[in-house]
Amino acid sequence: MPDDGTTESAAQTAGRTGSVRVLVVDDSPVYRRGMGRAVGLHGGLELVGEAAGGEAALDAIERLRPDVVLLDLRMPDIDGLEVLDRLRDLDPPPRCKVLIVSASLDEHVEQAARAAGAAGCVSKDLARADICATALRVARQ
Repeated sequence: MPDDGTTESAAQTAGRTGSVRVLVVDDSPVYRRGMGRAVGLHGGLELVGEAAGGEAALDAIERLRPDVVLLDLRMPDIDGLEVLDRLRDLDPPPRCKVLIVSASLDEHVEQAARAAGAAGCVSKDLARADICATALRVARQ
């Protein structure tokens, strides 16, 4: 990070460190840990943290400054759409890109996620390697 208080974009950070820093957020410990392992094994990605819910995600995003957040849509405390809304209210807003990950995606959910600021949406049914490849692609956009 620069010392002047500004934040770097995902592309700038990835170019400097050689890898895209990823935060995995999901209330299912099995899915969260599995996705975290997949991120750690995928070339070009670095797992910087995991969070089990929306409130923990907001804290981790501010503290860890990931390039990409793999954010579950449905969580018991606050859902992924509310996390996106609250990220916009932070000052300064984080420069991370958010990829909504959900088992129940439809056109309405995808439109709402994009309107809230998500860079994209992926189904949990996709292979983890494909989700990782999407995260890498989103970071480089």
